[in-house]
Amino acid sequence: MTWQLIGAGSGLAGVDVRAGEGPQVVKAASGVLKNAAWAEMIVPESTHQSVEHAVAAFNQRLAKHVSDRLQAKEKICVLGGDHSIAIGTWSGAYDALHQQGEMGLIWVDAHMDSHTPQTSETGRIHGMPLATLLGHGYSSLTTLLHQAPKFKPENVCLIGVRSYERGEADFLKNLKVKVYFMDEVRERGLKAVWDDAVKHVNHHTMGYGISLDLDAIDPTDAPGVDVPEPNGIQVDALRPMLARSFADPRLILAEIVEFDPSRDREHITERLVVSLLQLL
Repeated sequence: MTWQLIGAGSGLAGVDVRAGEGPQVVKAASGVLKNAAWAEMIVPESTHQSVEHAVAAFNQRLAKHVSDRLQAKEKICVLGGDHSIAIGTWSGAYDALHQQGEMGLIWVDAHMDSHTPQTSETGRIHGMPLATLLGHGYSSLTTLLHQAPKFKPENVCLIGVRSYERGEADFLKNLKVKVYFMDEVRERGLKAVWDDAVKHVNHHTMGYGISLDLDAIDPTDAPGVDVPEPNGIQVDALRPMLARSFADPRLILAEIVEFDPSRDREHITERLVVSLLQLL
């Protein structure tokens, strides 16, 4: 089955609005892909709304596209954009599939992305999407398409975390969300951690998804991100894990975010994203 690629070209909620250019740059560079085709390229509409309401409006549109394609039983990969676009991706997945059961989610990220408006020091919504999907945060975002939280805490895990603030760490700890910190990844190896994570998110669910923030990868392999953190996941270790999950019939959809072309060096990150799409 051909994967359908949805570009979610919004940098509204991140460090640099130019992260919204990432999907279009990748589309231009990707050429003809063996098992994937570009379906839509969604960009923010020009308005004078607040950031919160502009992000909500964009994610509402994205969620509807994702829901429609999943209901048509298509395989989807969403390309962002800053990580706030995950609110639309997974709200759409919930809309299409929640009657079949709970979803699991593997969140691969250097950060926890689990702030609420009360705990965030920057106020940037790209640091809040996981908390939002768990039902905490701006009501305009937690209630996209449905009032309910899109994931239960026990069905979510994070891999590769190595930079976070106390507020979001306490939030995830109180909810008992499983976190595989980067120290554990280095000690045990990514394969062992990935195997545990897949088992964890499949335990009580009808399937699972993957949200990959490129800053989870070591900056030597992926320099074109807005919030790079040293000592990350090596892409040579990550690639076979993604290939295996992309071929897993229980995988619902995948998401790759936070490529900022303006911060790339010699097209390194651009070529990396294209190479990941070639794994589909």
